[in-house]
Amino acid sequence: MIKKLSILLLFVVLANTVFSQGLTMYNMDMVPQASRTNPGLMPKANFHLGLPALSCLDVSLVNNGFVFSDVINFASLTPDNMLSKLQPDNYISLGLNIDLFSLGFKVKDKNYFSFNSTEKVAFNFDYSKDFMTFVTKGTVPFIGETMSMRGMGFRFTHYREYAVGYTRQWTDKLTAGVKVKLLQGMSNFNSEEMNIGLNTSADDFTLKATSTIGFRTSGLGFVTDPSSPFNAGTYLSNFENVGAAFDLGANYKFTKKLSASIAATDVGAIQWKTDATRYYNNKAEFTWSGLDIIKYLGDTNNAAYTKNLTDSLTNIFGLKKKENYSYSTSIVGNIYVGGKCDFNKYFNLGLLFHGQLFAGNLYPSYTATGGVNLGSMVQATVSYSVVNRSYNNLGAALALNLGPVQIYAAGDNVLGFSQLDYAKTLNVRVGVNILTGYSNKLSKEQKEQEKIKRTLSRKDSDKDGVNDFLDLCKDIAGPVEHKGCPDKDGDGVADNDDICPTEAGNPDLGGCPDGDNDGVADRIDECPTLYGGLRGCPDFDKDSIIDAEDLCPGAPGSRAMKGCPDIDRDGVSDNNDKCIDVPGDIEHQGCPDSDGDGVYDHEDLCKNTPGSAEFKGCTDKDSDVDGVPDVFDKCPIHAGGADNGGCPLQ
Repeated sequence: MIKKLSILLLFVVLANTVFSQGLTMYNMDMVPQASRTNPGLMPKANFHLGLPALSCLDVSLVNNGFVFSDVINFASLTPDNMLSKLQPDNYISLGLNIDLFSLGFKVKDKNYFSFNSTEKVAFNFDYSKDFMTFVTKGTVPFIGETMSMRGMGFRFTHYREYAVGYTRQWTDKLTAGVKVKLLQGMSNFNSEEMNIGLNTSADDFTLKATSTIGFRTSGLGFVTDPSSPFNAGTYLSNFENVGAAFDLGANYKFTKKLSASIAATDVGAIQWKTDATRYYNNKAEFTWSGLDIIKYLGDTNNAAYTKNLTDSLTNIFGLKKKENYSYSTSIVGNIYVGGKCDFNKYFNLGLLFHGQLFAGNLYPSYTATGGVNLGSMVQATVSYSVVNRSYNNLGAALALNLGPVQIYAAGDNVLGFSQLDYAKTLNVRVGVNILTGYSNKLSKEQKEQEKIKRTLSRKDSDKDGVNDFLDLCKDIAGPVEHKGCPDKDGDGVADNDDICPTEAGNPDLGGCPDGDNDGVADRIDECPTLYGGLRGCPDFDKDSIIDAEDLCPGAPGSRAMKGCPDIDRDGVSDNNDKCIDVPGDIEHQGCPDSDGDGVYDHEDLCKNTPGSAEFKGCTDKDSDVDGVPDVFDKCPIHAGGADNGGCPLQ
């Protein structure tokens, strides 16, 4: 079993160089496979057919720990240098994707359907800095303390993906898509826990080991069971291990030049049943006090000692087995967030954040791209990425359309292949597609317009150096900066755009003058000699009524009140209202008749007591009985003559 597992591990490492990042090719809409990283990307081709095993071959290696040059320098081993480059937790990830079949086509230009079947293999190895210290230096650095291998883990998965995708241009700004996937699991090796502890006593160098190990396998019966031969047909056609996943993505155009995108891919899991087995132990222990080599060689019964040592080692590393142990595992997921600026139809720049999800952790990378589009023949991209604490990742991608045949290649670290001993990230994606409907055919009207353009581009009727196709004033000579049109008043606005062609003016006002510099051209300024912001006129109280029409220019009012306020809202402006704070009638100068005696408050001397008009809204009460009613009596409590206002003579 150990031999078979070793062979399997070696095969994975050598044959598969985690999944390709796809960072450089993220915005390359000429290549249909670019939509694998964002289903919201609308491919340019109307139809594509991927050649089996050739349309997409994708291999990669990601290592966020040491590189080869950290281990060997000038043919000398440098373990200390290697260990200094490690974090407490590190990983190596390898992957292989091969398209078995792919197809895509557009319907009515706004709908894109895609199908693909892809073989995928992934291997991940998590390791700690303590583990590598133990491998290179043994237990010496850990004398008197416990060296833990907690955090170590292996994950190997081989599965096939059957995917159906749909992308739609929902509006002129928004394009979004989704892809659903059926996953056919072939085999899996997944470690639950690998916690091995080693303690070397500082007193007598006694070695004590403990282990808690657990891992699960499925579809690997030919490896774990010597009596089970490998059958390729059975292995590749097995549908007992079924899973599902999905991709989501969207692109949004803020302007013609600026756009943003977001995507999540490979969100899903597989349920494993074929030969599903769990191997485990729990806190197994072993203590070894060393070997007296002289006594051992001189002891004729050393076979018993050897057997006891072997049994002890078997106890700590020997594993229990639980068969028919169905379990599920998540596949490696990805998150993408990007932005792009199209300077013109030829050049673009982009920024991209990529996060890879596995084992409950997010591993980020950051990429800047520059792209070139040369018609429908060539699309190229260069990139710079920061990945896994590595800062020397220069990528490149190129797609060539040779008639209906497209050839493309991409890598996120092309320099890594020339410096393998320094590379932390290596990947390459290559493929061949059959494309049709890529170039938009010109209509009869468009062809006629192109012919007219070519004819006019060869003429210059007014001999001003601007050809007739670009000249907006073909029969009148004008400078190039005004597209062949003159500027009589010399204000920088060509006559064909100048509203006031004979008067020098402000270019921001259509070439018309603005005498008071209030931003309103004189031709429409109702107060051309007064600075103002309302139809060119001042409005001191800011009530949107120019001062010339405002009866109350110092107090904000309404247009109905001709610019005056109406505090009691009775329809009588305050400047005409005799009762400003109390609503009244317009006929009575905005006053009410509070006591209902027919005399309105502005004339009623007794507003709250009913009276008569004869006594100005009051009664005929005469408190001092002098014949002068109180309302007219200047001395209502002292009798006096009427000729003295009701007051007594002094």
